[in-house]
Amino acid sequence: MKGIAWAALAFFATSVAVSAEPPKQAMFLELLKERLSGYAGDKQAWKRHVAEDCIWVGNGMAVMDRKSVEGMQVDTGAKVEIEDLAVHDYGEVAVLTYITVEHFQQGDAIRTQRYRKADTYARLQGDWKLIANAEIRGRPDRKVAHVDPAVLDRYAGTYVTMFNGKPVKTRFWRDGARFFAQTEGQEAGEMLPESETLFFDAATAQEGSADNIFVLDADGQAVEWIYRDGGIEYRASKVK
Repeated sequence: MKGIAWAALAFFATSVAVSAEPPKQAMFLELLKERLSGYAGDKQAWKRHVAEDCIWVGNGMAVMDRKSVEGMQVDTGAKVEIEDLAVHDYGEVAVLTYITVEHFQQGDAIRTQRYRKADTYARLQGDWKLIANAEIRGRPDRKVAHVDPAVLDRYAGTYVTMFNGKPVKTRFWRDGARFFAQTEGQEAGEMLPESETLFFDAATAQEGSADNIFVLDADGQAVEWIYRDGGIEYRASKVK
């Protein structure tokens, strides 16, 4: 399918952040549920909540209008949860931020996609209407692999890369069965293995996280660390 695939909402499990008065939170949650469920077929319900000149920004570079988005709606049969809903109230304008967790049946398995969304609503002629929507799709969940803690000792040490002509150090170390990293000027964070040489940041596992790859020599010892994210990579040589 081209562009955004809109899903039928089969259920909602909602976690609401306290950033507006509870009555307005509940009101916007109901508006949101009705608007999103309209993707499954009730186009009139969807139209009631969307301004004529509403704009959408998705994962690509295009800015779409209401007519384009309406023509792309497809009932995929997904089950969707809403998480981390927060309502930011500015009087006649409100900004909603939330995550949709969409579960798709793929053969015998269930696949999950997550989107972080931001909706801007304005009160137009007495009704709240969506005037802008932006979303970012998270990468697939990373799966933690079992790695012998002794393997982590191969990677422990200090690695140096150059930024703007200046050396920057990152240290990796093992603490029992856990593995940690810290770059100069940043807080330490735990790293989780996806394989024996590929690790990801535990703090951003749900967002997909960047790739942290260790390059080994003929003796199985790490000589280089590669940080790769969004098609850009930085290489750091092990110095000790």
